[in-house]
Amino acid sequence: VSREREELELCPPGHHGHDVALFYLAYALHDRFVEERKIDDLNEAITLHRDALKLRPTFHRSSSFYNLALCLSHRHDKLGAVGDLEEAIALGQEALALCPPGHPHRDVSLYNFGFDLRKRFVEKMEICDLEEAIKPYRAALELRPPGHPERSSSLYQLVLCLSSRYESQ
Repeated sequence: VSREREELELCPPGHHGHDVALFYLAYALHDRFVEERKIDDLNEAITLHRDALKLRPTFHRSSSFYNLALCLSHRHDKLGAVGDLEEAIALGQEALALCPPGHPHRDVSLYNFGFDLRKRFVEKMEICDLEEAIKPYRAALELRPPGHPERSSSLYQLVLCLSSRYESQ
């Protein structure tokens, strides 16, 4: 984190690399939050991701949407703020729109979008969220063939959704 702060100091507002420096500091703060669970790190990461997103060129916006959504989803998990989950879902849709078929990170965007939809289903028990979560999980699974390191997580989440759908019938 300290190294990324130094980078940001070298790229002040107006510098052509300012958006990248903001993004990487936010990313480092999120990583530290995952390890240490300090909410201040996550809050700062969210602020920095928002600032970076305003400056990012179109071809980098999908990763900014994705990472901001991930931070908001984690803050929702920690604090229970419904607005954070709703925004994470909306940003997940934005990230997915910028990752068309063939994009190298489409599987990750599909998976995380499905994850947040399933999370909302668990909280609100609205079957439409579950149905909506199944679609991106199936699509992610198609992009993660046998042998892919993340295939099992996609299968697991899809099974959870299908089981929940069966139980709610």
